[in-house]
Amino acid sequence: MRVRNSDEEFMAAALKLAKRGLGYTSPNPAVGSVVVKSGQIIAGDYHRRAGEPHAEALALKRAGEAARGADLYVTLEPCSFHGRTPPCTEAIIAAGIRRVVIGTIDPNPKVNGQGIKALRKNGLEVLTGILAERCWELNRAHAKFMTRRLPLVTVKYAQSLDGRLATITGSSQWISSDKSLKYAHRLRAQHDAVLVGARTAKLDNPQLTVRYVKGRNPIRLIITNSGKISRRLRLLKDKASPVLIVTGRAGARRLAGWVGPKTEIMILAAKDGKLDLHDLLVRLGEREITSLLVEGGAEIITGFLKQNLADRIITIIAPILIGEGISAVGDLSIRLIDQAKKLTNVQMRKIGPDCAIIGDLN
Repeated sequence: MRVRNSDEEFMAAALKLAKRGLGYTSPNPAVGSVVVKSGQIIAGDYHRRAGEPHAEALALKRAGEAARGADLYVTLEPCSFHGRTPPCTEAIIAAGIRRVVIGTIDPNPKVNGQGIKALRKNGLEVLTGILAERCWELNRAHAKFMTRRLPLVTVKYAQSLDGRLATITGSSQWISSDKSLKYAHRLRAQHDAVLVGARTAKLDNPQLTVRYVKGRNPIRLIITNSGKISRRLRLLKDKASPVLIVTGRAGARRLAGWVGPKTEIMILAAKDGKLDLHDLLVRLGEREITSLLVEGGAEIITGFLKQNLADRIITIIAPILIGEGISAVGDLSIRLIDQAKKLTNVQMRKIGPDCAIIGDLN
């Protein structure tokens, strides 16, 4: 099918709608859709939460009878199976849509081309791959979860120009600017869960919430091999969102008998004397947690990088020098420069006085 000059414009409009659902729809993807007739958008909507109507159904409902003979743009392939909601393909066919333009195929094994097949079987024109990279990136966590049943892992930290997370005394609040702090909260809002180590939790006493932006608070994880954890931590008392204390069997015995409100202990297997981080990802996947933001500290960051468990890294560099202090990343067993972990799809973003470097790993 011929690509029209306006196809990317209308798909961009659908993407803009889809982004409104980011952080709210998990384990479902964030999807946007617009109905176009005579070169004009006559209706549009987005998926809000799992179990609620999908973007296509909402957009078609808004369009009503005007949808007959129109084009439908949707960022992700329409579903073709009965789940918590009816198949979107049936709604599209019943509405009299004549042409469907899709951003990217849904990797969900229950869909994965079946939606396109159903539409074409019923005589609809279907075009795929419009703004495909942008549509895929929006639901990258969904794609990994559907294909591997593991959450997408983003390692994020702020450091000084000379690579320090904190001073030699552990002081780190705040290395980066207020604008970077707000950016970090926006990242939390886009993830299902956020993780820190027990030492970082003790030093910073963070809330790990999204209080500076609009959004949903992620599930909060504290990881501790020993089970030693301060009971005075704010996140153990505030009830803002559930807390998982991740530890081993010995640590669980130490923690037995006390948990805060909305707090649970998760026991992990051990590997080489340390908690098995891959086991953590498997366990989170079993809970339908599709994205994990790792915020530190250095030992936790190093563990995820050394075991090749991070999919993406976000480093915020503040224009300050600390000198001797706590390094952001520890020993990765790299002895030759050719062994260095290299980022791909690198982006650089100015955030106030700071610079964020964003790239993919693996």
